[in-house]
Amino acid sequence: MPVTLVWAYRMIWGERQMAEGKRERNRELLKQRILYVAAKDFLERGYTDTTMRSIAAKSRLSSGSVTNLYASKEDILCGLVQFVFERQFDMTGQLLHGITDDRVLLYASETVLQLHIAELNENLRELYCNAYSLPKTSALLRQAITGKIEFLFKERLPGLETKDFYKLEIATGSIMRGFMVVPCSMWFTMEEKVMAFLETSLAVYRVPEDEIQKAISFVGGFDFAKIAQETLDGILRYLEEKQREFL
Repeated sequence: MPVTLVWAYRMIWGERQMAEGKRERNRELLKQRILYVAAKDFLERGYTDTTMRSIAAKSRLSSGSVTNLYASKEDILCGLVQFVFERQFDMTGQLLHGITDDRVLLYASETVLQLHIAELNENLRELYCNAYSLPKTSALLRQAITGKIEFLFKERLPGLETKDFYKLEIATGSIMRGFMVVPCSMWFTMEEKVMAFLETSLAVYRVPEDEIQKAISFVGGFDFAKIAQETLDGILRYLEEKQREFL
């Protein structure tokens, strides 16, 4: 092939690669814009009352553009689930840094924070319950949390494989959803909910009773209601900043 043709071919190929890269970057930016707008609406209005049409309008996109990037509202929720849980785990890591590396206490703190976040308002309760119930989001959670609990409890349960921890996560995920869906009241306080949840969920991982009570006592030393509110406020600030950035 003549040198000039080789050069021309490389130029054309390079331009195509650059154009494709630009299209992919634009696609990712649009996906992020939709996710941040939808996430803020889910948290402020609730999952049920947020529609794909309203998400499109607030994203300043057509409904078709939104559905080309996210086929359904549940697909958007999948993105939000990853976003919220990462920040939830980050907050727990910051809270316990330098205090303890006990993995049972880490599990207790992460799950108790989640219970408190879900209790902040009914939109959050609905969001968490949907995340644990809808097919795609629940599958995503089981996969992510299976890895987490395997890390936390593998030393205690060395004979178990990943598939075994997956089965245990199905059990404890159901326990979590069951406790989240029931609001606290004068007959069922947050303290009682935390105690009942930890007693049942930690028993699944064969944690001895004395360690379960130690975990209950440990989490009682933190103001998780305040920490949950701070976590939510941080998420909303981040979403607000991202909306301004993208819009």
